Formats: sequence, structure tokens, C-alpha cells
Amino acid sequence: MIMPALGSGAVEGIARTMGDTFTGSQIDRLLDASHIPIPEVSTKWRRIDAAVMEEPAGFEALRDELNGVLAFAGLAVRKDGEIARRKMATTHDEAAATSRRLRDEMSRRGGHSEVFKYCSAELVAQDCFNAVFEATKGLAERVREMSGLDLDGHRLVGATFEGDDPMVALNSLRTETERNEQRGLANIMKGVFSAFRNPGAHQPKLAWHVAEADALDLLCTLSLVHRRLDKAVVLRREG
Repeated sequence: MIMPALGSGAVEGIARTMGDTFTGSQIDRLLDASHIPIPEVSTKWRRIDAAVMEEPAGFEALRDELNGVLAFAGLAVRKDGEIARRKMATTHDEAAATSRRLRDEMSRRGGHSEVFKYCSAELVAQDCFNAVFEATKGLAERVREMSGLDLDGHRLVGATFEGDDPMVALNSLRTETERNEQRGLANIMKGVFSAFRNPGAHQPKLAWHVAEADALDLLCTLSLVHRRLDKAVVLRREG
């Protein structure tokens, strides 16, 4: 999904907030980490404003870098450019420790490689919600790649896996038991999208909190689905 470009007012508001929060050298490091050229402007907030307006495609990378720091002040920059309050992180070590726990337990449970990437300290530092939300989006993207469909959520699952002639078969579909299994796994995917993908898409992230144990259970459920997709057969593909 392509996000609309931020207006100059929103960019300036972010720039002023960053200028009041960070030193000049910290701002330069954030811009450099986001691969955004650093303008030759002395005033801190004007430097940020000029950099983002000249390189609008780099805003999301800059926003991610900034939110990793603002987490320790209980703040975050939303996609619409507004500054919002969020659950305050305590230390980078705490986020890294949570990430390690998720990864270790996922490894013990035989987690799928498609899910491990969402257990990063950067995502966990912003709350386990981010790991869950991004992993759920990752599942949707994999199903789109298999089916060739440009859909999301329930519509994507229904068009890909349901009906007498599904686009993707999770087994041979020869017996009623296998057809029931196909329907059941499709319902699991729909449930995941309803519980996490859809609320996250329509409500601010800061309104949601996912406990570590719940995040682990959801990531393991996604691992189960990905393992079944590993063995799935694409019967036909859109386009």
C-alpha cells in the first residue's frame, strides 16, 4: 500500500519536534542511517525539513530510526506525521532481551524462517504489537505472491484457498478430511487478519498493546501456516 505524501506542515512539525529533542550530531546520524543526504543548513529543524522535503521517499526510513529513539521518551511519529504518546521503553537492553526470548522460544518450537525476521529488537522496542503486525502483513504478502492477487485480509484468503476450485491447495483435496483441513487453515488465516491485521490497519498502533506471551503464540501460529504454505501447490495463478 502506497502512503500519501506528507504535507509540508506535517514535515515541519516533525522537524521542529526533532530539533527540540536531539543535538545536531544526533540528527545527522539519523539522516545518515536513513540514507538521506544531509543539507548544508545550520538550524537543526530546518536541516531536517530540507532533507525530508528533498528526499520524501526516505521519510519512512527516517521515521523508523526516529521512533526507535523516541520510544524511550514515550513518543512516536505516526504515518500521518503526528506526534503521539506510546508505552515508554526503558532500555535498548530490555528490547534486545525480549527479542532474544522470542527468538529462543520460537527456535525451540520450530518457528518458520519467514517469522523470525519479525522478532528483531527494533520491532520489539516499539512493542510486541509491531512484531505481530508486521508478521501478519508478511503472511498476506506471501499469499499474494503465490496467487498473483492484489487483495488483502479475508478477500485474499477466500479467493486463494476457498471454493471447489481453489487457486492454492494445501493438500491433495481428495478426501472430505483434506477439504475440511483446507477450510480450517483458511479460517485460521482469516482469524489472524481479523484479530491483528485489520485492527492495526484502521486504528493507531498506540491504542493496541500485545503482551509478549500473546505475541509468541501468534508468531507460532503464523509459523504453522507458513510451514503448510511451504508444501502447498499453486493450481492456478491470477495473470
